[in-house]
Amino acid sequence: MASAVAGPGPRSRWRTRLAKSWPGIVIGFLGITFLSSQIALTLGAPLPGPAVALTALMLFLTPHLDTMIASWAQRELESPKISILAAAGRQTARFAILIGAVAMLGTVWATPLALGLGFELRSVAREAFQIAVISLVAAFLWNVVGTLNARALIQGRPALEGDNDKLVAPRSRLGTIVPLLSVVGKSSILMLALLSILVSLDINVWPLITGLSVFGLAIGFGSQTLVKDVVSGLFFLIDDAFRFGEYIETSGAKGTVEKISIRSVSLRNSRGSIATVPYGQIGKIQNFSRDWAIEKLTFRVAFDTDVELVRKLFKKIGQDIAADPELAPDLIEPFKSKGIGDVEDGTLIIKAAFTAKPGKQSMIRRAALTAVQNAFRENGIYAVPKPLTHQAEPTAG
Repeated sequence: MASAVAGPGPRSRWRTRLAKSWPGIVIGFLGITFLSSQIALTLGAPLPGPAVALTALMLFLTPHLDTMIASWAQRELESPKISILAAAGRQTARFAILIGAVAMLGTVWATPLALGLGFELRSVAREAFQIAVISLVAAFLWNVVGTLNARALIQGRPALEGDNDKLVAPRSRLGTIVPLLSVVGKSSILMLALLSILVSLDINVWPLITGLSVFGLAIGFGSQTLVKDVVSGLFFLIDDAFRFGEYIETSGAKGTVEKISIRSVSLRNSRGSIATVPYGQIGKIQNFSRDWAIEKLTFRVAFDTDVELVRKLFKKIGQDIAADPELAPDLIEPFKSKGIGDVEDGTLIIKAAFTAKPGKQSMIRRAALTAVQNAFRENGIYAVPKPLTHQAEPTAG
C-alpha cells in the first residue's frame, strides 16, 4: 500500500513521508470510524451509512488516483511533443482531483451542518465554487511556471561524461536565470490567489495591502544592505557574469558556482568547503569557465641550449597531444613554443603555451609537462633551477 501511494520516482519529500505513514492513516481512520459508529449507536443516532462509505472510498482512492495522474503527467512533462499549456493542464488535474474529493466530502458532511446552523446553502455553495475556481486557475498558472522552469533546466543542463556523470560544461544562461524567475513567479501567483480568495469572501483587502506596503517600506529603509545585495545580484545576472557550474573568483572567495539565490551566491572550492558571498560584497569577478583558457608554461634551460631543437621538440609534442583521442576534443590551439622570453643570470627562459576549453587545461598541462621532461632527457637538454636569493646578514660595526 505504501509503495502504491509513493508512486514512481523521483519522489518529493512530502510524498515519501505520506507513503510511509499511509498504512497508519488508514488503520487510524478505520479505528475512529468503528468507535464513532459504536458511540452513535449507543446514543441512538447512528451515522449515515452512505456518507461513511463515501468518505472511506474517497480517502482510500484519492492518493492512488493522484499517483496515477502524476505518473501520466510526468511522462510528457519534459517532452517537446506536448505544449507547455497541455503539460500544465495535466499537472493541474491532480489538484482538480483533490478539489473534487474535498467538494464531495463537504457536500456529504457540511451540508447538514450548514442547515443545522441556519446558513444559506446557495451562498455557501457560491463562495465555495469561487474559491475552487480561483484555486484551479492559480494551480494552472503555478504549473505553467513549473513546466517552463523544468524545460529551461533541460535545455541548460550540462552534458554528462563517463560512468560517474561528471559535468563537462556549466549550465546555460537560461538555466541560471529561469529558476530565480520561477520562484518570483510562483510567489506572485500564490499572493494574488490569496488576495482573490479574500475578495471573493467580501473581505476588504486594501488595509492589508496598505499595511504590507508600509511594512515593506520600513523594512527597505532598515535593510539597505539587503536591498543592495538584491539589486547587485540582479545586475550580475543581467550582465551574465556567472552561471551554475562555472569557476569564478571574487574579491572574497573563489570556487565553482553551486547555488544562486536572491541575495547571494555559493562557491565550492577545490577542498569542498562552501563560501556564501552576498552580491553586494562580490566586487570584481574573474570567470575562468568562459569560451577558452590559455595555459602558459615556462622552462629554464642552459644558455647554450639549441633553441631551434627545443622549438621542434615542442612542435612534435603539440602534434602528439592533438592526436591523442582523450585530449584532442578539449584542445583549441596546440601546444607550441613561444621562443626565448627572457635571459636571467645566464639562463634562457623559454616559454610555451596552448589554448584549451575552460576547466580542461589541467589534463593537457600534465601531458605536456611529462612529454617535455622525456624529450629533454632524450635530447640532453638540462633544466636549470632558479637561483635562490639570500638576504645578506648585517655585519657588526
